[in-house]
Amino acid sequence: MKDIIVVFLFMGITLLYFGCSDNPSAPVLDQSDQVTNTLDKKPAPTLNCTTEYFFVGTLGIMDGQGRLLAWEGPISGDINGVIQWWMDIGTKVNTGQASHYVDRFVILNNEKTVLLLAGDEAGTTTARQGKNSNWRTNGIVTDAAVAYEDWIGRENHAEGHFTWTIVGVLPEHGYGTFRIN
Repeated sequence: MKDIIVVFLFMGITLLYFGCSDNPSAPVLDQSDQVTNTLDKKPAPTLNCTTEYFFVGTLGIMDGQGRLLAWEGPISGDINGVIQWWMDIGTKVNTGQASHYVDRFVILNNEKTVLLLAGDEAGTTTARQGKNSNWRTNGIVTDAAVAYEDWIGRENHAEGHFTWTIVGVLPEHGYGTFRIN
């Protein structure tokens, strides 16, 4: 048993000695060399916001992709400005009290002149007769201003409720949350 311990001790000392000695085949780095490590860059923190939105689908505003501007309102919290949801009406499917859809969220500055964040989502709305309706979307951030580019590729989640002007026919306004993690 002593012989085995001595062999392992000798091997450990040998590995330690040669592992710590100068290796002529290893590149020499000085302070001007940049070493890139994927752990050097910390991920962007979670972004949390609250939203208020108004149904503007009756205005008939379409984007270049054929999506209807359906909802718009202020967003506040970790980012402040105006949030818009552009609905791809061609993908909307109604099944009972639920509807499923694809949309694009866009967050602009308060003047609506600068895009801050945007992304593609898919969601579901549950229309409850005589009550507020609930909705939820999940998506991916696809575009961002330089100050928010760390969030590109991150998942976003939004949810909330809204009231009806004419129940089941014409939505009015609502409140919700928006987050990126």
